[in-house]
Amino acid sequence: MKAAGVLLLAVLAAVAVAGDLLVRVELESDADIETATALNAGFLGRFDGWFLVRVRAEGLAALSVRLSCRVLDAGIEAKQYVYAFVEPNFDRQRLAGCGTILTQDSEGVLLRVTGQDVFRLNCLPVELCGVSTEPVRPSSTLGASCLAPRPAAPSSVSDSLIWQLMARASQDSAEAVLRRMREFQTRYSPTESCWSAVRWFQSRLAAYGCDTTYLDTFELASPQDSSINAIGVKRGRVNPNQIYVVCGHVDNTSAVPYVLAPGSDDNASGSGLVLEAARMFQRVSFDYTVWFIGFSGEEQGFYGSRPFVSKCFERGDSIVLAINHDMISWTYLTERDSLRIVGKRSDPPCSTWVEYYLAMADTFTDLNCHREIVDDQSTSDHYSFWRCGYAAIRDGYLDKDPMYHTIGDTIGPYRYFECGTNNIPMYTEAIKATVAAVARLAGAHAEPPGVAETPPAPVGGVLRVTPSVGRAPVLVRLSAAASGVSVYNAAGRLVRCLGAGKSLVWDGCDFAGAAASPGVYYFRTAGSSSRFVLAE
Repeated sequence: MKAAGVLLLAVLAAVAVAGDLLVRVELESDADIETATALNAGFLGRFDGWFLVRVRAEGLAALSVRLSCRVLDAGIEAKQYVYAFVEPNFDRQRLAGCGTILTQDSEGVLLRVTGQDVFRLNCLPVELCGVSTEPVRPSSTLGASCLAPRPAAPSSVSDSLIWQLMARASQDSAEAVLRRMREFQTRYSPTESCWSAVRWFQSRLAAYGCDTTYLDTFELASPQDSSINAIGVKRGRVNPNQIYVVCGHVDNTSAVPYVLAPGSDDNASGSGLVLEAARMFQRVSFDYTVWFIGFSGEEQGFYGSRPFVSKCFERGDSIVLAINHDMISWTYLTERDSLRIVGKRSDPPCSTWVEYYLAMADTFTDLNCHREIVDDQSTSDHYSFWRCGYAAIRDGYLDKDPMYHTIGDTIGPYRYFECGTNNIPMYTEAIKATVAAVARLAGAHAEPPGVAETPPAPVGGVLRVTPSVGRAPVLVRLSAAASGVSVYNAAGRLVRCLGAGKSLVWDGCDFAGAAASPGVYYFRTAGSSSRFVLAE
């Protein structure tokens, strides 16, 4: 390290600064991240040739001796930051009025922002990555045990079943979803119109046979603004604790986002794929659990996916793979029917998943896929999974459509360039590729056709929870003695097992004795179940 740099950092470390420091560290090898973590620097994210850490003022001197770094900001506890990805020909001076520029690289600019700054950025043709000041340990420092193991592909999933699922794909249905989402006029995250779109998204997941659907509320950049995610769960029959995720963001933006933001390609196409996949999986069960998610808050910097995935990590959820979909309905004539499939090289490693997806697309669809393995890339919700060490891949455009983040992002004629969506056939093939991959990985099984006969009375009797809404403790009654009652949350995760008997009580705690969060819970025994809403 240059002597002048060491001297400057030593001076900064000697200055009494209120609160923690935001520090840029130059990245020469992956070992530098481990070194910074060992020196009690909180890892915040990796960028193009550098990474970001949070460190106490008194710890800066030790960090500067080992690594090349510089302070970007101080007193960061109540501040907000975003990284704006920009195109090579974009005039970066336009960002000066959208926050305080702290540093930049070849791909984009890191800014300190307010809620109003985020709105201004949303009116520009840039992609935002929200930068959390809450550290997360990089998975390379945790060891392989922290990540969900990859299960073997279930041998019971035959090619004939996958081909039957492929026959359920419909260009008309795919286009109808895009047109329905466009009818919301704008799906900018803080608007009531976006809330309505997400609620509609949830209603479709319920209609398509998800075992559970629920809404997840979160705050946006401005404290007075909030939005919601919609989640649908198909619970695995063999191992429900192994989870696959199919996701895409519902929200969009434009130069006038509160008034008009049709967002056909960005991102009715990605969230519409999630709905079409759920539709094609009607009357299909899985060995492993599958989550269908419509995020919002993506345009503000992953405000919807980041807290959702962080909660999954804190709970210890075993998410094996997330497949994220973002902008997949537009193409140039020279790149006919082509999408790129993106995965991370390491931390966590995703290249094997990319190859698997490519193989399924090649076998069961006419889609042309281009692999892209990156050291780090943060332009959509899959980054929230990467940040917590979960494997994730995304599909997306080879070339960005010219109507990106404009009111012109709507459906146009086939191969017409001045629009957002111009290739419904390719979009339909992309839907088929994801359905094929998830069917094989999650262990799909076709449910028998026809109307099922009324089953005999369950061995454990009929289960009732009274009242259906309230606070703990919760009284559970059965018409006959049961060997045990299981309590699941809305995500299908087992929370608690109750004892045997006809009258049981749940104290509102999980296995570890911690109070369960307010929300929807399901009490199940042999052949019977009951729903309960745990109030705050």
